[in-house]
Amino acid sequence: MHVEESDIVQFRVGKIECFVFNAGSFRSDGGASFGVYPRSLWEKKVTPDKKHRIELAANLMLLKTPRFNLLIDSGLGYHHDPQTEKIYSPEPCQLLEKLSDCGCSPDELDFLVLTHLHHDHIGGIWRLENGQEELMFPQAIHIIQKEEWQTAHSPDKLNEAAYRFNKPLQLLARSHSLKLIEGNFELSPEISLLLTSGHTNATQVVRIESEGELCYYPGDLIPHDLHLHLPVTSAYDVSRNKTFFYKERILADLKEKQGYLVFNHQPDKKLLKFPLT
Repeated sequence: MHVEESDIVQFRVGKIECFVFNAGSFRSDGGASFGVYPRSLWEKKVTPDKKHRIELAANLMLLKTPRFNLLIDSGLGYHHDPQTEKIYSPEPCQLLEKLSDCGCSPDELDFLVLTHLHHDHIGGIWRLENGQEELMFPQAIHIIQKEEWQTAHSPDKLNEAAYRFNKPLQLLARSHSLKLIEGNFELSPEISLLLTSGHTNATQVVRIESEGELCYYPGDLIPHDLHLHLPVTSAYDVSRNKTFFYKERILADLKEKQGYLVFNHQPDKKLLKFPLT
């Protein structure tokens, strides 16, 4: 494993070439990010601003396999409404620039896996081109859990605030680039999408195993190294019990096989290698 000058972490999982990069940081409430974990403890590691917000990265993962290219999540994207600007203060998006640094153009992307449909994960799937709204990766198949798609379109009162950013989904619904799955799904012998729930009702995580090496992209189940503590879950999680359960399974798998773990929201640490020292 090594870190490039462009702040892209590049490593291999067997025959799969992996890249992790921050597509653009934003600010979010620190207490909500760490839930029951006391501020007096998390503040020793993460410094909040005057609005009690902390910096969160949008660490995405690009996988290059012998047969296809796959991107996991898409960040906040290039276009934000005034409310998003005010609440989250997003930094300029660097999604396409970072993909280019990884040697991948938008047309070379075959699959885009969305772990769930909150705004900080789906904003990068669309853009404005000559005043027209269009998908950022029209050639890529966007893979989403069917239940997550249904929740985003018809959220209950508990979830409606989390799914108010529906413009990307409207574009995707009108396209031929959407694949809805139900439950665990094997994209290839090396890459599996695992339905976990916990953070949302139908969150999915990505498990990569090739030639005896293992990596997980757990998304918002383990977004920061402080979430390695099993009881520490985000206040946004719809089920702390399920988050706890799947975190325990993922970490046990990683410890047994000495794998890699990607933190999708930690600005200063994108990747962890087991065993821990």
